[in-house]
Amino acid sequence: MDFSIYSDGMAGYYIGIYIMVFLFGITIGSFLNVCIYRLPVGESLTKKNSHCMTCGTPIKWYDLVPVFSWLILRGKCRACGSKISGRYILVESLTGILFVLTFMQFDVITDGLIYPSLMCLFIAGLIVIGFEDYDTQEMTVGVLMYLAIIAAVTRILATVLPAKLRGCDVTITDGLIGLVCVSVPFLLFGFVLTPLIYSFVISDDHKSARKIKKRLKKMSDTDKEREKLQKALDKHLEAIKETGPVYGFGMGDVILMAAGGLMLGWKATVVAAFIAIFLGAIYALILKIKANHSDDDENVNAFAFGPFLTIGLALASFFGTELMDMYISLITVPQIPSI
Repeated sequence: MDFSIYSDGMAGYYIGIYIMVFLFGITIGSFLNVCIYRLPVGESLTKKNSHCMTCGTPIKWYDLVPVFSWLILRGKCRACGSKISGRYILVESLTGILFVLTFMQFDVITDGLIYPSLMCLFIAGLIVIGFEDYDTQEMTVGVLMYLAIIAAVTRILATVLPAKLRGCDVTITDGLIGLVCVSVPFLLFGFVLTPLIYSFVISDDHKSARKIKKRLKKMSDTDKEREKLQKALDKHLEAIKETGPVYGFGMGDVILMAAGGLMLGWKATVVAAFIAIFLGAIYALILKIKANHSDDDENVNAFAFGPFLTIGLALASFFGTELMDMYISLITVPQIPSI
């Protein structure tokens, strides 16, 4: 970030812009809360008024002021006194802070508001997807399409009207490479390699079923053990059917990274993927340790990966390109000057 833009008495103008952006951001965050809770269950975003999740009392307009109403009410419903989830103020505050940080990356007075505004719209979609996937392990198709549209519009505008999107250093080539550089490997690993590895290496039912099938082929129809083996095979096949196909990534993860790559470019997207994998591995390790020290049968083999992808994309939107450039410069062999 270039702090020189705050010199020459301009600091007050920038601070005023950032305050307005924060207030706008927490207002958008309030709407994002509605999206996070209602979209997974198919509720309308506009027809149903906000209400207490415990007593059902409609919330008055003066109790809907983002962040501040939650603080004034001390996180409790005015009607019944029940606790209001801290998720509301978290999402609102997070949205406001990320919007401000996004605008602080650019000199909005000289470069304009269009590109940082598009970036904020993209980050808003990431917030919805992240919390939604954490809650339900599913991503709403409409939000994924929204992210893809924002990314496509941004790349088109940056290519056709570059003067209107000053500050955008992602070229159309970077965006198109970013579209496939992570999403395609995710697609291949998730829907091709993972099912194969699971079937041939991990799954006991698959391995046992293959062994029994080989034995049955060598046996005659009158063999006494054939009926016993057939029952065992049917049992394994039923278990395989109940388990269903095992994928490493969901299609939502693939679409999310494709949209992220188109928006941020290939450098930031690769960094985002590494951040997500690193954080996901730590989370999986924590779950595994937790399960080993508890008596419950909680399944830690599968968990939502979308939240880590959205965290990675959000962080990479701020420093991903610079981090990749630093890495490339470190591994690049310096040229030997000619004598």
